[in-house]
Amino acid sequence: MSVENKLCSKNQPKAGRPKSEEKRANILFAASEIFLSQGFSATSMDLVANRAGVSKQTVYSHFSNKDALFTAVIDYKCEQYQLDEEHMGKFTDHPRNAMITFGNQIMSLLQDEQAIAMHRVVIGELATNPHVAELFYIAGPQNGMQLFSRYLQRNTHLQLNEEQAQYWSCAFFNMLKGDFHLKSLLGLPYSMSEEKQLNLVSKVTDHVLAMIAVEAK
Repeated sequence: MSVENKLCSKNQPKAGRPKSEEKRANILFAASEIFLSQGFSATSMDLVANRAGVSKQTVYSHFSNKDALFTAVIDYKCEQYQLDEEHMGKFTDHPRNAMITFGNQIMSLLQDEQAIAMHRVVIGELATNPHVAELFYIAGPQNGMQLFSRYLQRNTHLQLNEEQAQYWSCAFFNMLKGDFHLKSLLGLPYSMSEEKQLNLVSKVTDHVLAMIAVEAK
């Protein structure tokens, strides 16, 4: 089984959903496979339509262009880890509990083999299609940090203004990534057991909350 098929198979659309939604999911599934195997430049709406088993017109009825399709693929991956407005808006717990939940979702996404492969695709496009990196950053990392920043700002326990929330959101993300994320992108071995991940997320969360408390004094 090819790498892209192995990575995507667990996310294959399920039967039983509304027809339009099912077609959209099939298109996203097909696009994910092709972006990973062919890169952004070599991916066409025709290829995606053929792989998804729909007409090109159907693809365009859901996504206005290839940029929009690529962005939707990134959104789709984030949604699989509940990194979206719908789920973030439900965080009402004490900040430590919410931050640990969110941190574990981020860590799981960062270790997702398909997400790692997409990072590599984006890096490979830099010389010829630098705007792909911008699309990826806005839909992925930037969106995630903004979601978390808005949570921090609205949490009444923390009482952060917009600038402070943005700063600590970025710091939280970067401390979680540490060096393991770079190693994963480079294909270098790293150890991240479930216990080690939870320990890291807890330590980063406690550190950020402690620094926020110091800043508030």
